[in-house]
Amino acid sequence: MTDIRIATFKDFVGELTAIYRRTELPTFQITSSSSVREFIYPYFDEVMDDHEEVKVIHLNRKNQVVNVHHLSSGTDNGSLISTKDVLRYAILIKTNSLLLVHNHPSGNLNPSEADKQISNKLRDASKLLDITTLDSIIITREGYYSFADEGLF
Repeated sequence: MTDIRIATFKDFVGELTAIYRRTELPTFQITSSSSVREFIYPYFDEVMDDHEEVKVIHLNRKNQVVNVHHLSSGTDNGSLISTKDVLRYAILIKTNSLLLVHNHPSGNLNPSEADKQISNKLRDASKLLDITTLDSIIITREGYYSFADEGLF
């Protein structure tokens, strides 16, 4: 790398760190899948019935929320999720564990095959990096579906 590229990269990381530190979340401890829904629901309220969004909740060792990362926005029936992007960001902020959450605008709480595949892939890949994927949760206005509660995690 040239000196200019190194300096630019260091500036970028410094700015990103400053932005991350300025984003303060109220201390909220995740104790169950229902507490995840309670915490994350406001982040989806405006888009719940319109299109899919995927968010990743990052937690510290005490299962307190340290960050909510908007991963992607999709259509009314799907959204693209990259395991690589989830884990890249988790490594960057040095998270201990994470939760994958997305909405189903249709109101259907049943996971699709794609939901199952990405959830399992993320769970397995994160283990290799000593990051625990605690759950994958689907939310709707009527309720939520937890992979962990259903014994799939």
